[in-house]
Amino acid sequence: EAHHALTAGLHVLLFSDNVPLAEEIELKQRATELGLLVMGPGAGTAVLAGTGLGFANVLRRGPVAVVAAAGTGAQEVSALLDRWGVGVSQVIGVGGRDLSAEVGGRMAAAAVRALDADPATQAILIVSKPPDPAVARLVLGQCAGTPAVAVFLGVTDLDRPAGTGVARTLEAGAIAAAQLAGGAPPDPARGLADRAARAAARLPEQRRVIRGFYSGGTLCYEAQLIISGLLGPVYSNEPLVHGNTVPAPPGSHVLLDLGAEEYTVGRPHPMIDPQSRIEVLRAQAREPGVAVVLLDVVLGHGSHPDPAGQLAPVLTEIMADGGPQVVAYVLGSASDPQDYQRQRATLEAAGCLVPETAARAAYLAAAIAARKPELAERRD
Repeated sequence: EAHHALTAGLHVLLFSDNVPLAEEIELKQRATELGLLVMGPGAGTAVLAGTGLGFANVLRRGPVAVVAAAGTGAQEVSALLDRWGVGVSQVIGVGGRDLSAEVGGRMAAAAVRALDADPATQAILIVSKPPDPAVARLVLGQCAGTPAVAVFLGVTDLDRPAGTGVARTLEAGAIAAAQLAGGAPPDPARGLADRAARAAARLPEQRRVIRGFYSGGTLCYEAQLIISGLLGPVYSNEPLVHGNTVPAPPGSHVLLDLGAEEYTVGRPHPMIDPQSRIEVLRAQAREPGVAVVLLDVVLGHGSHPDPAGQLAPVLTEIMADGGPQVVAYVLGSASDPQDYQRQRATLEAAGCLVPETAARAAYLAAAIAARKPELAERRD
């Protein structure tokens, strides 16, 4: 079907996984020859000319364009730009393998070239898990006249063209892109140390580890990056460090991507139906050593109409009688159909701490687990 669409002169969104690498390369080479985009495979989101595709937030139009090889990474930075009053011109998802050496960044480079020529785009924000270094430089080099910043999660020491920057976290990347476009984003860390101190004070001494139960794979990856840098090794079904897989050694920090294939075979993705995540939470969240339960709540078209309402009762159960503190991050825009402020209020009423960014949720979780409140306001 993708071949037929390209032949007809159409851009293609490939939401599906399990597309062979050789076929992805073939499709993207053909798209390059035709001057078209293949967004995917595994492109979870795109917003083109204000129209959302896949899991998409309702975003105000603005001067920052996003090119992403990470679905919830794209949603996170674009939702932050929306909430900070900056807005986006386009969000182009290119699929998680696009910046690999094999695929060569074909679609990311094409997207950046198009956005560099777009008069409505004043800054470009590129988001990806660790890319091939040569491909990353190639993609950044497509910005001839438009300032750009990249978030290559896990990579900061990168030879890059002049006029481009690299940020460590999605939060930092969104702040930098907003500033490039003339915005004045708020400080998402302010005041969190006091909240971390109060939460830590109520925990029994033996509760020291973090358990994360994510629906967004990129957010899980970012949290591993932050927490491992502060507290040491983190284990996951989608590990940041090769070898740090589950099952983990006793007493370890564990962050799970519950949107990964092993959790969704024959079941809806947890962004669509929270029930599978609720089952895992009830089974694992109240283990005796757990200090913090960390999770995301992703809003927008395609997601459950009231995810916070579904999760709040079980989160209240988890925190009861000396149980762990829940830190929940709401990824959404001001205009999403679930009502961003109502989702936050529901979680706060249940006793959750709800910070302003996904990165800040990870910093806050580390601060509580380590009994070091100052970590909640750390700025890398």
